[in-house]
Amino acid sequence: MNSNSPAKNLLVVGAGGIGASLLENLIPAMKRISMSCSVTVMDADIVEPTNLGHQRYSLEDVGLKKVTQLAHRFNTEGTPVRALPENLRRSEQLEGYDFVIVCVDRPEPRRLVHKLQIPWIDLRCSGDGWVALTSKSPETLIREMTPDHEPKSCQVDGALESGNLEFGFAVAAAIGSQWAMQELRGRPSPTQTMGSITYGSLTFPEVKA
Repeated sequence: MNSNSPAKNLLVVGAGGIGASLLENLIPAMKRISMSCSVTVMDADIVEPTNLGHQRYSLEDVGLKKVTQLAHRFNTEGTPVRALPENLRRSEQLEGYDFVIVCVDRPEPRRLVHKLQIPWIDLRCSGDGWVALTSKSPETLIREMTPDHEPKSCQVDGALESGNLEFGFAVAAAIGSQWAMQELRGRPSPTQTMGSITYGSLTFPEVKA
């Protein structure tokens, strides 16, 4: 794909550790190969002091909308980045996109993305671990891996207080970046993966078809 190809629309849902890191990878790469793609980042959160250190924000960003700061930073790279300061709550919010990356800490938005008939990837992390499911994953596995739960930070409980920051979010972001570039170029892309930086590749649960 080059600058003469029809522009594609990519939606990134979530601007935390995974989403912000993913954009750090993706936007310069798109610029380097003149990829024709617009990027929308959706998230209603503001930058908090506890985000610093494992999310791509600075002290000057604290108190401001995450997506607004990201769009302001990356629009200088030449790839259109649109800020959408809202949370994903309705399927209508997903209309008009060609690809979707969801990297949030709640199951409800993930399930909305899972219903799409376009390519998507669902990125998750906890501590030094990561999970990536895609529109190519078996439906039974997607359901098994998406139970009801309360919102979960990408850092395990107590990690920030003890200084034990871990980087599963960075691996998830790299996988999502690779997926996006391959999908946008029409090449084979990752299907699903789960692992830990410390313990290596992990096996998904067996599920009945």
